[in-house]
Amino acid sequence: MHDPIIRSVLLAELLSRPEPIVVLEAPAGMGKSSMLHHVARHFGVEVERGPALSAEVTPGAVKVWDIPPYAKPESLADAFAAGAARIFIAKRPDVVLPGLSRALVYGNAHVIDPNHLLLSDAELADIFGDGAEAVRKSSGGWPLAAFRSKLAGTALIDFLANEMLRPMPATALVDLRMLLDGRGTRSKSEYPLIPFERDGGINTPAVAGELGTALDVVIEERLSVAAEAKAIAEAFVESGRPVDAILTFQRAGFFDSALRVFNDEHGDFFLYFHGPDAFERVLSGFPRSFALQTEALVLSLALQALKKGDVSRARRLLADRFGDLANDPEAVFSPRSVFSREFRAFRLLMLIYDDYFFSEELLDRCFALVAEFPIDDHLFRGSFYNSILEFYIRNRRFAEAEDVAQRAMYHYECAKSPMLAFYISLHRALIRLLMGDALAARKHAALSAKSLAEVPFESPNDARLQVLLEACIEYESGRAEPLSRFLSLEMDDFSHGEIWPSLLELALHYGSQALGSHFSTIAARSFLDRWRVYQVSNRQFQVMIEIREVAVLQNANRWQEAAERLNAIDSRIDRNWVLGSNQVLERMDNRDEMALVLAWMRQMVYEQPTWEGLDDLIAGLMRNLNITDRQRISLEIWLAYIAKRQRNLTRARSILQKTFEDCARLGAIAPLSEERVLLDELISNERIGGFLATSLAAKQIIRKLRDSGRLSTGPGERSNLSRRESKILLMISEGAANKYIAHTLGLSEATVKFHLGNVYRKLGCRNRQEAIGTARALGMVS
Repeated sequence: MHDPIIRSVLLAELLSRPEPIVVLEAPAGMGKSSMLHHVARHFGVEVERGPALSAEVTPGAVKVWDIPPYAKPESLADAFAAGAARIFIAKRPDVVLPGLSRALVYGNAHVIDPNHLLLSDAELADIFGDGAEAVRKSSGGWPLAAFRSKLAGTALIDFLANEMLRPMPATALVDLRMLLDGRGTRSKSEYPLIPFERDGGINTPAVAGELGTALDVVIEERLSVAAEAKAIAEAFVESGRPVDAILTFQRAGFFDSALRVFNDEHGDFFLYFHGPDAFERVLSGFPRSFALQTEALVLSLALQALKKGDVSRARRLLADRFGDLANDPEAVFSPRSVFSREFRAFRLLMLIYDDYFFSEELLDRCFALVAEFPIDDHLFRGSFYNSILEFYIRNRRFAEAEDVAQRAMYHYECAKSPMLAFYISLHRALIRLLMGDALAARKHAALSAKSLAEVPFESPNDARLQVLLEACIEYESGRAEPLSRFLSLEMDDFSHGEIWPSLLELALHYGSQALGSHFSTIAARSFLDRWRVYQVSNRQFQVMIEIREVAVLQNANRWQEAAERLNAIDSRIDRNWVLGSNQVLERMDNRDEMALVLAWMRQMVYEQPTWEGLDDLIAGLMRNLNITDRQRISLEIWLAYIAKRQRNLTRARSILQKTFEDCARLGAIAPLSEERVLLDELISNERIGGFLATSLAAKQIIRKLRDSGRLSTGPGERSNLSRRESKILLMISEGAANKYIAHTLGLSEATVKFHLGNVYRKLGCRNRQEAIGTARALGMVS
């Protein structure tokens, strides 16, 4: 310490005090003991250390007493209060000295202001010169902190550990740890042993780095002793740090205590309140043998597997703990089920990931489950409705989906779980996108972003879900850049996390559409192939991927290949089934079968739009209450295309005007770009395009489509090919033989050869290969 200035001034103050009892009360490292040494030398006595003085107090005696930290000292002798003897005492603020309060009341004692032990600004300037200001801020004038640079090696850390931290009880250590972590809620006055930086904020201890290191050392020592570790863990519980409490209990081998805290923190809902990182650390701290004997931990481990996209791992965990019946929904949800309500609620969640048909009967049984949970059990009730929500979305029952979403949101808000509330807003936005209402989707996306911002921990995969949602909404309004950026930068990480089926549908639909429209057909198909490998064991995803690939091929004018892919799909739905199922189409409710029917219809509309009864089939499907607004837009465009090919331009114009005005009202143009091959031909017709230009809404939609690159000039216009010639050119570029072309277009082979001759002449080519090469060079075919 720097004695010359501070010691002479303070020593004079101490010696001049008239009270018989003079007390230096300050935290460690402020020079109390050093000052007592000067006092003792002045009177020619020894400094006494310990909880009591070593000898009786005689009249006229002078005592110098340095009370150790956390000691329980004996009461002051009456001789000091009576003035028969003098005593100089050094102690810490937390040490209670019996008799001192009475002496203070009677004016027989004086406590030196701790600030007198601090280095003043003038003293710091005299000692440190130009560096005085930095020392002042970082040390608060605390002598030990000010002179830390003069301490060798770990001397400061050792001093802090020995003099301040090791004597502290477990609760004080935990409180200090929270303070250093920036989570302290107490004021400075409640940390009497901790010196704070001057002008350093509310809770910024001086030498925080060295103090933190010393604190880690002391806590580590405590954790090596079971009883001390338990005390530390309980202190973490009291301080509101359950994750640290669980980890500490686990380290000390108190797994039952760790499980108690885990259950108190919502058990298998722990993830949604403490985040994925804490969830991983806590689960890994339980021995496997212990975890597999505990239902809450098994369900948590299964949830962990689901969050990583590993459904088979989740099934295996349930089978190992509960037997093979755990993966039999009929047994789990039977009225005579032997499984707990918590298990059945979790198994309901897992049905979303399983390739399992969710029948109405099973749905009725599941609804009986919610009655088993108390009215105020908001987490289980909210999660029940959350699980049912996915079923309704899958089956396009959007009114019921909206109802259960509102119920789930109510319970999650009551449970004060912003992360779970985020999922509900996310799905409500998804519902609106599926319906084709991008404006309403944007509103719910703002709510999901608000909930995500309230989550007190990092959840990267959920953040990616929000980015994807917002990118899809922007894509609907004509901006492709956000979605392209997501597909380039985030898709790999996104595909390895938890993917609910409805969210995967979102990713597949918008991802393949954007890549096909703005990059290439190869990029779109490669994107789908990656998902096909990832979801190899799930039939519903495989069908979804195959249908999306057909749409990509159709949008790329590769109609023959699209037809081959459609024929290869293992389903009862084929071309003949669609042609003969007018009444059935009005009642269809299966999502995947509906998508397959629509893919076949688009194929037939393009190949032979004049087929008798095709427009009646489309009109029948439009009467289906399960058709979404997005799908209805496609159906209307097909009807307009058929009307145009039947030379009914008035009807085609009327249908298109209504469709474009609906798209403007909903703020969505992505459904239109799915039909860009047909729209190109419709809008390029002068009578149709000119009529649409008279409607402001339709004009705005067309401009957005063209500005975003989703409408292009047809290949025939670039080389004076007729519509039929362009179609035949596309088919030969796909490798179609003349016989196949004739059969598909309802022509004779001689007529096909005639049109091919015109194609060769207009392109300046002599044969099929030259025509294909020229068309590709001109960008007429892909």
